[in-house]
Amino acid sequence: MSVLQAARPVSPAGLPENVTVDGEILKTPQKIHAVAIVLLPTLGLLAAIALAFRYGITAVDLALFAGMSVLTQVGISVGYHRHFSHRAFQATQPVRVLLAVLGSAAAQGSLVYWVSNHRRHHQYTDRPGDLHSPYIEGERPLGKLEGFWHSHMGWTFDHEITNTVVFAKDIYRDRVISRVNGLYLLWVLLGLLIPLVLGGVMTGTALGALTGFLWGGLARVFAIYHVTNSIDSITHIFGSRPFETGDYSTNNAWLALPTLGESWHNNHHAFPYSAIFSLRWWQLDLGSLLIRGLRRVGWAWDVRVPTPAMVEAKRQQRG
Repeated sequence: MSVLQAARPVSPAGLPENVTVDGEILKTPQKIHAVAIVLLPTLGLLAAIALAFRYGITAVDLALFAGMSVLTQVGISVGYHRHFSHRAFQATQPVRVLLAVLGSAAAQGSLVYWVSNHRRHHQYTDRPGDLHSPYIEGERPLGKLEGFWHSHMGWTFDHEITNTVVFAKDIYRDRVISRVNGLYLLWVLLGLLIPLVLGGVMTGTALGALTGFLWGGLARVFAIYHVTNSIDSITHIFGSRPFETGDYSTNNAWLALPTLGESWHNNHHAFPYSAIFSLRWWQLDLGSLLIRGLRRVGWAWDVRVPTPAMVEAKRQQRG
């Protein structure tokens, strides 16, 4: 019997029965993963800081932290989110595989888990059924501090498991991508081992290997985890709302650089099918620049973007 077969469909009141699944076989790994992704990277960051005070921080450490951060954030923003969750552009199979691997190396859950949760979020944004709204948990309204905690990371520990067969069936149907999804823990491990090896090779020391692992591995996971989760929390609380979207999504310019453009979140909820989140010339969206670059060399196509008339119509609706 498979894990999916062992799970029984359940749902909060008022939701279709097949939105979530119930089964202790799923709850245990959920809690282990949630605790591990919070605790281990935090300890790794503290260890990295302690060693930096003792031995200093090298250019190799900074390069590994920055390089691994950019790569795995590309995997989340361009891969997990824009390509796989919203199918906002098409790409060659090698590009798709690479994006899935990089997203997995961020250690935020397997591809099918992430995609199904995100699609569910869009279907029930800031309403009963949304996994990580800062305003409601199940059908219970949340206060400001409680809501921030819940939306930023609290939901990961005990949320109802999303039915991946309902929300991400296309991932299972793609044999290659489904195989990549099944090797999630391998990609997480490689994401930790690569900076360890590079740190050792580039410095020629065991200390360099250790600090490479800490900065390019665990500290990087810590940073990307909180950068990504800030979209669930901060950009549903603080920022501007140029479009009427029926939810509390906002645009937040301060987070545009570290999130690669994800923080133009109200734009995204207004046009969730769009591969481009920046709808003004001054809105920084590095993820869209990468997608346009892939299209230019023929590795991506069917890049979906709203027309200026569609954007203006939506803006007038808000007015």
